[in-house]
Amino acid sequence: MSNDNNKGISRRSFLRNTTLIAGGATAGMFIPGAIDKTNALDLMKHSNQPEVIITAKGRALIAKMQAEKKILLIDSMIFAHKANLGKNPTENEQLQPNDIVHNAKIQQQIRLSENAIALSTTLDSDVGPFKFNWSCLYCSEYDTIIAVTYPKLTTKTVNGPGVKGNTLIRSFILTYDDIAQITNSAVMAASPNFVAHQRLNNVENSALQAIIDQQGQDWFIKNGFMVLPFEGVYKVMAGVAYISGHRVELENNRVIDVANKPFYIYVDAYNNNGPDGLDTKFNIIASTKDLKNYVNTDGVHHYYCKLCQVMADGTVSDLRPQNTVVDKGWAEEKNHQAIESVSGLKIYPISRNLAVGDTIPEGYNGLRINDKIYRVICHGMVNDIDANATFVIVNKHKYFLQPCIEGQSFYSIDNLEHYEPLSDWGDKINYAAEICRKGGLILWIPNKTYLFNKTIELKDINVQWDGKLELCSNIVGVVLKYNVNLVGNPFIVRSRSLDHFDKTMVMLTSSAEKVNGKWKTKGCVENKISQLNILNEWIDYHELSNGKVLDSTKLTGRGLVLLAGSWTAGLTNQRSHEYVWRNFVSDVYVDGFEYPFVLEAVIDDIEPNRWVTWANGNKLHNLCARRFRQGFKVISPLLRPNGKIGGEVAGNTCASLDFQWSRYSTESFLVCEGRNNKFELMGWDAPKNATNTIKFLRGNSFPPGYGEASGNIVELYGATLRHLNGSDLSPLVYESNPGLNIFIAEGIQGRNLMPESSPPTVGSTLTNSYIPKLDNFLAFINDRPRCRVNLFKNGRIQTKVDLTPMFDFNPESAVRLAVKKGDEYKVVISLENAINHFNMVGSTLGYNNLTSGKIDIDLHDRHKKSVYSSQQTLKTANVTGFMNAANIKTIVITYSGFDRDGKLNISSIYGQTYNRNAAQGVMTADGACWMQDDIKINKAGAGVVIRDEVNGQLYRITVANGELKLAPVNK
Repeated sequence: MSNDNNKGISRRSFLRNTTLIAGGATAGMFIPGAIDKTNALDLMKHSNQPEVIITAKGRALIAKMQAEKKILLIDSMIFAHKANLGKNPTENEQLQPNDIVHNAKIQQQIRLSENAIALSTTLDSDVGPFKFNWSCLYCSEYDTIIAVTYPKLTTKTVNGPGVKGNTLIRSFILTYDDIAQITNSAVMAASPNFVAHQRLNNVENSALQAIIDQQGQDWFIKNGFMVLPFEGVYKVMAGVAYISGHRVELENNRVIDVANKPFYIYVDAYNNNGPDGLDTKFNIIASTKDLKNYVNTDGVHHYYCKLCQVMADGTVSDLRPQNTVVDKGWAEEKNHQAIESVSGLKIYPISRNLAVGDTIPEGYNGLRINDKIYRVICHGMVNDIDANATFVIVNKHKYFLQPCIEGQSFYSIDNLEHYEPLSDWGDKINYAAEICRKGGLILWIPNKTYLFNKTIELKDINVQWDGKLELCSNIVGVVLKYNVNLVGNPFIVRSRSLDHFDKTMVMLTSSAEKVNGKWKTKGCVENKISQLNILNEWIDYHELSNGKVLDSTKLTGRGLVLLAGSWTAGLTNQRSHEYVWRNFVSDVYVDGFEYPFVLEAVIDDIEPNRWVTWANGNKLHNLCARRFRQGFKVISPLLRPNGKIGGEVAGNTCASLDFQWSRYSTESFLVCEGRNNKFELMGWDAPKNATNTIKFLRGNSFPPGYGEASGNIVELYGATLRHLNGSDLSPLVYESNPGLNIFIAEGIQGRNLMPESSPPTVGSTLTNSYIPKLDNFLAFINDRPRCRVNLFKNGRIQTKVDLTPMFDFNPESAVRLAVKKGDEYKVVISLENAINHFNMVGSTLGYNNLTSGKIDIDLHDRHKKSVYSSQQTLKTANVTGFMNAANIKTIVITYSGFDRDGKLNISSIYGQTYNRNAAQGVMTADGACWMQDDIKINKAGAGVVIRDEVNGQLYRITVANGELKLAPVNK
């Protein structure tokens, strides 16, 4: 990916922050509504629905899956809004991340034929709001756009106070040879519509049925829809009717002029699934035929009712059902009953708005105010009604009003827009959150921009966050304590009006709370965050889709932080045990902050051995970051001053980290002080001269080997990090105690990678490279026959010491030895059963109270002659470097020269074998040459020796002048 704002993106597509590429062949059509199997193929022939294009990548993936006889799962339908669209989808068009407005799961998939399938999804009334003019089918397993279409500009509304959001059904028909088989599409059951359409009908079913049960199939209010002759034409009177339970209203009189008589006049009512969703439409139709209810090819139900018959002489016979022509009051009462049925509320008053002085009877939980329904439980005399419908005062008690939205328990923060006791949106949101928490309501942040200057704290609450919160003060923005479920399309931005910012935008933490007079620890647990955008408005996204940095000095502060130790953020003065655990964070995008993602646990600086803090066992997935200093930062001392666990960050799973190097400020992708965490990292576009992009550091002052950043696993992917083998890894990775973490790149695991202590070859310079693909020959030493390990202390064998931890490569375990001044420990590894060739031997240590000492590494051949000897000073990692030591029978590692009493922990002893000594004719694959997967014999006259299974004779296979020869070998 380019680092320059004016250049395109050139890497794998990601939905949240990269480019999606599309292009290809025609593939059917896009249908904005439910479809049925019978009419779908006819629609393909005659419909004027927008064209669908199968992308080039989609066709390639389909062909690949067919060749491999695998199932292709098309699981998502993505909606976007793009400016300056062409007439039809074209090849190689681009969709920028800011264009994406919604990603929906495919809810229905059916087989229309062997070569055609239909896929559908329903956008319910609680989804939105947004507009879209671009849509695609997407396979997340292979990160591939399958097909693209340009629907006409469509508005998706959402439930709001007193307003019902629209419900949209969107369907694709996809045609391709044998597409039904490869997608495992089933034949559709005998049903006229998709299940999605059935769900849509069920939304209003209770209200419709209530109306029909009470008054009949079709009925009218007084003279509504009455037809009268008027000067040779026929006038349909304005009014209200209920046709098969559907309310229709003719606002103005309508004139019908038909020459041929006799004929009937009908009202045709139908649910229209138009661009703005589902609503009831109607037509006035003149026909000589007897019309019946039907379902059209789009799956829309049409309901007919005869209004009248016009006779041959021009007279009119009123055919409206006479027993169901009712007055307005009766209709209002029945309409009131239908609303109660749908909302689940008992509403007061029935046919008018609530007024001051009314007495609300007991048993009511809904009020009619300003022609809207509000959910509230109260009874008694109404003393006051807030002009902005924020609250009512009943019996001198204030009750906040919750708008009734299709029976759902939403409370909009807009209810407090004019609530004068609170002036800042931070205070208002906190106030609304407390109302919701006590009442079991969903806090709703509508799709608007709200400026705030006070920290927002959420706990035990569901939040529908659709708007943008703009932080205007240098404070912590939003704090999630526990049991917060955050959904929607949330945005939080650092305001451009904020000149200095060094705090955190969104923080997960939880301080102690006072319960019955006592402070008790409440962990920061079970928070669920998805689709969160944390942006810096010092980046202008209007001019360029990827954003233009207006002032790079303003890219400061933290994005998302999980913190155990809330007092360090100024959120409390009460210090206590704190833990951050079992939180689930996904699909978070951070742009323009020094530290986009931080996991932190602290040690109390006042009573450092009293409180325990930890941030463990959290799941973070699909985190994206641009324009940062350190992409992911783990702050963890691991141990308290008394040596016990505290300030620990461990066991967190951080998957699909997608970080883009920035020319403005980036220093590293990952800096970690914790242990046993897992990181799946995609790092992009680090410059060739970048160093230490992944760092494991110590967060304490303990002696080396104690409280280390250890046991972490880093899987490296991406344009920059994918070729990390050999010396390529060395400039990018740094460990303060090398060898305690695991790096995986391109499917090849390099465990306990060690820096060289000597040059790889004679006369060459020290490269400081990491030794790649350590085969750890000694790890299974105890399982090899005729191999043994002995430990000697001051020349005496130590038979009661378990030496297994030296070779298990678990940084948490070690052979723990007590040391007195002048002691000498010697590890002797005897390899009697084979000739072994090494190019590296090393040891990893931990030690306490020891300030000096030395380590000798000696390698002996079968004649006990020294082949290699190295003496080094005491340090946590002692490595020989590349040395080409052949025919090794014994390895002796001696620890001595201690000037005081202390403790010595031998964490690991390891060795890497080699196979490229041409003088010895060694025969195995060479892992460091161009013949990596081959066996090579370099010594003249040497060959492969095989044994005759019958007589035991040995034969050597050699090649001379291109001729293969077989010669007996005498013992």
